[in-house]
Amino acid sequence: AFKPEVMSELKQRTVEFRERRDYLIPELEKLGFKLKSTPGGAFYLYMDCSALTDDSFQFCVDLLEQAGVAITPGIDFGEYQAEKYVRFAYTTSIDNLKQGVDRISAFLADSL
Repeated sequence: AFKPEVMSELKQRTVEFRERRDYLIPELEKLGFKLKSTPGGAFYLYMDCSALTDDSFQFCVDLLEQAGVAITPGIDFGEYQAEKYVRFAYTTSIDNLKQGVDRISAFLADSL
């Protein structure tokens, strides 16, 4: 498990995930999402969307149906202030993330 080639791949993946995270955070913040804490080892962002909606579940449904972007509502992670949060995964390519951000931006422009 700790062979040099495995460790090299792990290091490469870590860099890729950091680049994706570092791209996504400022782009989503420009759109009105707020991040309380930057993840150090995860591959997702749990962001406050209360400036954009008071119902994160319906927001996620509408975003999927109208813009083709899948994010997860806070209710999937517990009840405490669930309506204020959504989760973005960055397990896909930077190009796909850019396309997703563009779609979210267009969705917000049309719906707000």
